[in-house]
Amino acid sequence: MEKNLFGFIWKYSAKQQIFIILVTVLTYPVVYFLLELPKLIVNDAVQGDNFPRTVVGFDFDQIPYLLLLCFTFLFLVVVSNGLKFYLNVYKGRLGERMLRRLRFELFQRVLRFRLPHFRKVSSGEIIPMITSEVEDVGGYIGEAFALPAYQGGMLIVQLGFIFMQDPLLGLAAVSSYPIQGYVIPLLQRRVVILSRMRVKNVRLIADKVGESITGVAEIHANDAAAWHSADISDRLYENFKIRYEIFNRKFLIKFLNNFMNQLTPFFFYLIGGYLVIEGNLSIGALLAVIAAYKDLAGPWKLLLSFYQMTADVSVKYQTVVENFDPPDIYDTERLTNDDTVVLDGDVKFESVNFSGGAAGQEVMDVSLTVPAGSACAIVGPDGSGRSEVLQLAAGLVSASTGKVSIGEHDLDKLTDATLGREIAYVGGAVHVWTGTIRDNLYYGLRHRPLVPPQREGEDLKNYKRRVSEAKLTMNPVYDLGALWEDFEAAGVDNERALDGKALELLKAVKIDNDIYRLGLQSRFDPSMDDGFADKILSVRNNLADRLAKEPALGGLVELWHRDRFNSSASLADNLFFAVPSDPEITMDEVPDLPEVKAFLSETGFDKKLQQIGLKIAETMLELFSNVSGDSGLLGAYSFITLDEIPDFERIVRVAKSEQQRPGLSEADQSRLLGLAFKLVPARHRLGVMDDDLKTEVVEARKRFLDGVVSNSDQFVAFDPDVYLPTLTIEDNLLFGRARVDRRDARRRIDDVIRAIVEETGLRHPIIYAGFGYHVGVAGSKLSAGQRRKIALVRGLLKNAKITILDDIATGMTEDDKELRNGLRATLAGKTFLYGTSNADIAAEFDQQFVFDQGRLSDKG
Repeated sequence: MEKNLFGFIWKYSAKQQIFIILVTVLTYPVVYFLLELPKLIVNDAVQGDNFPRTVVGFDFDQIPYLLLLCFTFLFLVVVSNGLKFYLNVYKGRLGERMLRRLRFELFQRVLRFRLPHFRKVSSGEIIPMITSEVEDVGGYIGEAFALPAYQGGMLIVQLGFIFMQDPLLGLAAVSSYPIQGYVIPLLQRRVVILSRMRVKNVRLIADKVGESITGVAEIHANDAAAWHSADISDRLYENFKIRYEIFNRKFLIKFLNNFMNQLTPFFFYLIGGYLVIEGNLSIGALLAVIAAYKDLAGPWKLLLSFYQMTADVSVKYQTVVENFDPPDIYDTERLTNDDTVVLDGDVKFESVNFSGGAAGQEVMDVSLTVPAGSACAIVGPDGSGRSEVLQLAAGLVSASTGKVSIGEHDLDKLTDATLGREIAYVGGAVHVWTGTIRDNLYYGLRHRPLVPPQREGEDLKNYKRRVSEAKLTMNPVYDLGALWEDFEAAGVDNERALDGKALELLKAVKIDNDIYRLGLQSRFDPSMDDGFADKILSVRNNLADRLAKEPALGGLVELWHRDRFNSSASLADNLFFAVPSDPEITMDEVPDLPEVKAFLSETGFDKKLQQIGLKIAETMLELFSNVSGDSGLLGAYSFITLDEIPDFERIVRVAKSEQQRPGLSEADQSRLLGLAFKLVPARHRLGVMDDDLKTEVVEARKRFLDGVVSNSDQFVAFDPDVYLPTLTIEDNLLFGRARVDRRDARRRIDDVIRAIVEETGLRHPIIYAGFGYHVGVAGSKLSAGQRRKIALVRGLLKNAKITILDDIATGMTEDDKELRNGLRATLAGKTFLYGTSNADIAAEFDQQFVFDQGRLSDKG
């Protein structure tokens, strides 16, 4: 990677920079004539005599001559500004392309770091470097040659014009330049050093903030917030001191520039006035010189600012590059080459040494052979070298000395294309990607796009433009909309078969029940599969029949009925009796829709609901205003959080005021409405819902359904014969609410639903629906055990010749034993390396290698 910023700019944009300079040169004569024309207009057209004037063979009297000069001036103004506009757009586009190229190159270098390098740097340092620290570089690249060429040219043209009017005025114009040219770089040198210190300090702050976010549970568990706060405060103070000194020096530079620029007009007025009085200079020439100097100050100021910007951006570029150019980085070919070789043969370690940079991360003089097709256990506690041996066998780290090979192939010389497809590795610290379960299960099969999508019209046009821009910035042209899953590698023919194989493996690792429950909590788009929606409706009807026939079950559920109030549902569900057709709109957002606001106002329910919300707020404040936030009562019983209590105290105080000035704002009224809509009468027995009000709600519901829902495609009414895509699959199956005043209602209804689902063969489709469940940021919505099993299935789906598992299912329970037996059966005939710290588990395997303090201590 280019160490010097200008080297990077010239290497990748030389043609564009030369073009910018050529266009810039075209502006020089235009600018010169724009300076010359005002003098001609004043001296020759306005004050001149002996007309007519001859121009390119045509004679012009005084007025036509004046018009000619003025319109020529206007034309040149248009040309000059047009060239500036074109240059600015071209420079901006070039800068953005180069910034995209730089960011992508930095990201690719992150992918090429060897694993031990990540123990020296953190994401808190790397992310700001790629995102924010190089932001200024993009804006600078477009100006790198254009600004000094354009502004320098303008400076030379304007100085040349002034010198041609009078040499003394020219000397006055440049009198301050030598001083500024010496002092400014002197002061700027310290600013550059301070800028480098600031960048490094900000990285440390980002690293500490990122570490605090990752370990926030530990901070709370150990009451260490004060320690971390003090640490961040000290680092912020260091940043303050550095920036304060930078500001002082920058504003001193600005003060000196402004002073010197204001000093020059003094010489103009003195010398120019004297020359005019003596008759050695015309007034028009003096006015032209003053106008030229006024324009002259801009280029000179911009050139000085450009020098400061160059120093600042160069510092940022160099401090970034030095962190992305470690000496042992993988070459680009390893990452981008798509050629693969088949890894057949024994796994061999020949006098292998490796160090991860700390004690417990070492492998010393290890020689061993794992026969092809055998199942082998690598045994040793954490810090014994066990994990490092498995990473060496997967090609994730490289031996310092010695050789790790599979068959005749040295792993250190193979590409990611081979290692990532021929070897399945699941380590002790698994990572689940932000996205759906399906994304994570099939992640190991997405190596390259295989089948491009069909594009036409505007979509095809946009795609071609995207590809063109990618080529210009040396970005990959892979299409995210293509089919990426390698069915052949997984041993299947199509997506349906792949789903089936994934389900088999999910059952094998005992996580299918979890995916089933997640499927019940997922939403499903019926347009994707009408048959599945019909089956849901069939189960719904079957369940309704059972509830009607079995009184014991009927008392556990309140089904939706157009003419009945559902006490186990919220007031919002009862009033609207419909859900938004757009799944992105939640029920909390429905009252803010224009047609809903109009309905509430027409029926007077806005005022009624505000009064209900006010009563709820008063009750909540009376019960919980003196309850501490960690008591658990607020979360279990209150509509209001601890942070909201002061706001609702104010709202209640204003609402109860006799004068009501200024009264409740629209936002306050909306908050009271939201409070009322959350009310579930059977759960929240607050005495605000009587039978008359329930009847009013049912009557208003009918008006809403007939007047709003029937005339709008934004809502889908509750209908026993219609699938509601906004609700979860479970809510669609039940079509009602479990009685909240019956403690065992939810559990018993779940059992009934599960039984009917099994009877109707709907369990597998619901699990497939669960494949679309979003797992949250880095799998945060899954448990640690679920994340581990998802990663395990992901590895098994690769159908690789060599599978390496570390610290997976290492318990001695029956489930863990069954899982290990299942793994050995699934991987029979393939090379299987299994890492464990338990010698009893290792005994289940045909061969064992025991490690202690980085050395091979025993071969079983």
